[in-house]
Amino acid sequence: MGFISRLKAVFAPRATQTLEQLEDPKASLDYSLTRLQASLRQIGDSLVDVATARRNLDTQRDQLEVAIARYEGQARDALGADREDLAKRALERKAAGQERLDGLNANIASLDAQVESLKTSQATVRHKIELFQGKKEELKALYDSSRAQLRVKEAASGISKDMADVGHAIQRAEARIAGMRARVEAIDELVAVGALEDVLEPSDDIDRELTRISRETAVEQELARLKAEVSANVSAELATSGAKGLDEVSAVS
Repeated sequence: MGFISRLKAVFAPRATQTLEQLEDPKASLDYSLTRLQASLRQIGDSLVDVATARRNLDTQRDQLEVAIARYEGQARDALGADREDLAKRALERKAAGQERLDGLNANIASLDAQVESLKTSQATVRHKIELFQGKKEELKALYDSSRAQLRVKEAASGISKDMADVGHAIQRAEARIAGMRARVEAIDELVAVGALEDVLEPSDDIDRELTRISRETAVEQELARLKAEVSANVSAELATSGAKGLDEVSAVS
């Protein structure tokens, strides 16, 4: 196994574990709930802003209504004083105020519609949060149960994530052992043919030759001894057989 492959074998399980942690469904569910709750808070803040704006418009409308009533009173008083020009001016101001009042009423109606829409959205999101909280806990429980069952099955069948590391470790150990054995055998062969010197053998070439001759002489002597023993045994057997034959002939005569 190459260096890069060994690095992959070491770091791949850790990388896989990190990815699984990043892709944890429980964390994703919690994050989704957090976002829904943030949306609900934003809707609440918007309701406060719209309600504040409507109150301001209500104040302006009340002031305009008071001003319009005053303009009309001024017009009556001016006519009573035979000042038609002043009455006309007061009525013009009343008409301008009425236009502003109509615009404020339209804006207030628009804000009322926004408030109702926000309230509907708020109720919808709140309902979704209630449903999601229950579903989230259910899914988290199912996830924990499924993960526990998967670990049991992996351990029982011998295919857990750690088995990959164990397999790589065994392969590396076997490869190193095979390499060392091959090196030992190669060294023995080189020493046997004289290509390498054995530190336990004489290092001088003359000494090696004399040692070889001594070994061969010892082998020859041992061979001669064995041959002599075998020859002696054969002669003894022949002598014994000959003596038995003479005894049998004498008995017959």
